Amino acid sequence: MAPAGEAFSAERKKIGRLKIYKCYKSELREEVARLGRQLSEAKAQLESETLMRVDLENRCQSLREELQFKQQVYEQEITESKKRRQVEVSEIDGRLQVEYEAKLQDALRELREQYEDQLSSNRAEVESLYERRIDELIAREQASVGDTDSLKMDLAGARSKLKEVTSRLTYLESHNSTLEKRVEDLEGQLDAQSDAYEIKIAELKEEIARLEREKNEQFREYQDLMDIKVALDMEIAAYRKLLESEEARLNISYSQKKVSERETPVRRTPLRGQKRKRHSSSSKSSVRSVSDLVLIDDDLKGKYVKLQNKSEKDLPVGNFQIIRNAGDAETVYKFHSKSKVPGGSVVTIWSCDSNATHEPPLNIVMKNQKWAVAENMTTKLLSTSELPSQTSMR
Repeated sequence: MAPAGEAFSAERKKIGRLKIYKCYKSELREEVARLGRQLSEAKAQLESETLMRVDLENRCQSLREELQFKQQVYEQEITESKKRRQVEVSEIDGRLQVEYEAKLQDALRELREQYEDQLSSNRAEVESLYERRIDELIAREQASVGDTDSLKMDLAGARSKLKEVTSRLTYLESHNSTLEKRVEDLEGQLDAQSDAYEIKIAELKEEIARLEREKNEQFREYQDLMDIKVALDMEIAAYRKLLESEEARLNISYSQKKVSERETPVRRTPLRGQKRKRHSSSSKSSVRSVSDLVLIDDDLKGKYVKLQNKSEKDLPVGNFQIIRNAGDAETVYKFHSKSKVPGGSVVTIWSCDSNATHEPPLNIVMKNQKWAVAENMTTKLLSTSELPSQTSMR
């Protein structure tokens, strides 16, 4: 019975080992599958990293080539600019050297001429004096042989004169050396002026570059303003077309009769230098009231136009404008969109050539605009809702 029990226990142990082996085998299979998936992911990631590395190397190589090309271009431009600057400096130095040599030659020639003239005059004076003295001595010797004392005295005078001439010659030589030193000083000043001119040329070049930058900036601002102006003109044209189409749809036309009923004829004094006409060609100044804003006065000489707010409240006038027709000329003044007239106040709009002070809102001076003047004039105060479609806005 003992061997059978041992065989049975051995069989049970073998069965247990088989079960453990099966468990380990399933776990190992799962681990192998998991490791296989990680390996495939690692291979895919390796391929993407390899492609990215190749792309980055290509980009780096292209950037290196581009940098090398730009560096070559930059060095070439630096070389050309240095050559141009050397040529300019050599031309300036050559021109200054020629001018300096010409001035130096002129100064030396003038000094030589002065020295030779003075030396020749001194020689002529000494020779004439000597000859005169010799003639006198000969005459005195012929007249009186015994007059030796006076001859000695004359000889002493001649010697003293000769000494004076010698001292004069020494002075002229010293003056000549002084002038030579002056020439050297002038040469130093000329060199200093040459350096100053070079500095000034550099400053002028910098100023030209600055002005060029300012010009470009102002040109850009001008282009921006022109773009804004074109956009505003297009918007105004669109609004005008809309108003015209709306008037045509509603069959509304601008009535001049309503305006003429409010126009009051005013006598006008003829302009200086003109004869008074017999026929009734007087100017008209229409006083037109829009709401509480009234046109009370307009100068026949074109200096000003006055408006009054008859109400007690501040009146916005951003949608009002004044139109003066004088012969073929027309002046249009449009108030600012945020302008207001205080209650009971009088507003004066002056021409730009008047000496009035711009103090809004009661004293307004127009910019670059004058009130037109002629024999027949009509001044109107209109709101934007009353403007005809054909009125020109200037």
